[in-house]
Amino acid sequence: MYVFGEIDKSSTIIESNTVNYTQNLSASSAGIQSVKIVKNSTIVDFAQNTNYWDSLNVLFYTSGSPVYSNTSLSSLNVVEANKFSRPSSNLSIQQRIGEQYLTKYHNYNKITLIPIPSKYYDEKIKQGSFEFTDLNNTDNDGNNPIIIDDGFGNLYSTNANSNFGTLTASHGSTNNSISSSENYVGNIFYDKGLVVLTETGSWSGSVKYSDLATNYNLKFDSVNTITTHEYSVNLLPQQYNYSTNYTLRETLIGSNDYVKYSTPYLNANFTSSDFQPYITTINLYQKGDYDTPIIQATLPKPIRKSDKINMRFKIRLDL
Repeated sequence: MYVFGEIDKSSTIIESNTVNYTQNLSASSAGIQSVKIVKNSTIVDFAQNTNYWDSLNVLFYTSGSPVYSNTSLSSLNVVEANKFSRPSSNLSIQQRIGEQYLTKYHNYNKITLIPIPSKYYDEKIKQGSFEFTDLNNTDNDGNNPIIIDDGFGNLYSTNANSNFGTLTASHGSTNNSISSSENYVGNIFYDKGLVVLTETGSWSGSVKYSDLATNYNLKFDSVNTITTHEYSVNLLPQQYNYSTNYTLRETLIGSNDYVKYSTPYLNANFTSSDFQPYITTINLYQKGDYDTPIIQATLPKPIRKSDKINMRFKIRLDL
């Protein structure tokens, strides 16, 4: 009788797959909030203004504006100045293709921050999947402001009125793409779950970007990497042909109760050559500890153990 067997480690397969889940959230969803930040403001009810502004500045925007390399850094020594002017000094997105624009922060004194809890995005927000819809404001045609990301960490409006605000007109060599460095309206930091609206100009007419994000919907795809371990359990014909099921045991004379622990004998109904046990559960143990299984695979239905051919069970564990 075989009770425990070794798993052939050479047959174990480990693979990783990225999965996405579309999140549809609103301003009333648990953990979702927007923070209005006004630099140097002393109005307590209007957020912890300067602290928020300074934190974002140091973490993401210090190297993003020529303000720091030309003016503010003039009083620092060369080493310190170079440190603050390098993009690698902060947590902004560094990428080979595309560019995250960071120039609309300094001298933009009204910022809206939307921090998204990690339980909604797992590892990060999928690039190119973010969409913000403001529900409190509309243009003259009844359209709500919509802001999406360009996949590089920049936010832009898909329906801003080109007669107002930040959309540039088509002329000369000007880059008038709605997601250009001139027209972007903020940033998204995918792996931090931070949405920052920095533009203070007009979205359409009297509606300014700083007026947005009081009542809104958010839509994006979360990113989660699932690592799958596949174990192969091989059973030879001569293995596992003896059942440990107590209900198959012989009963004592004069008793109708099954003897669960003391007798090794099977009931006569289960001793013929045609009898084979059924497999319902496969337990995997840590070597040296055979009391508590670390993985338990319950089969969808009992499988009859064959004493004629090899059998192989594949157990897949997603982590």
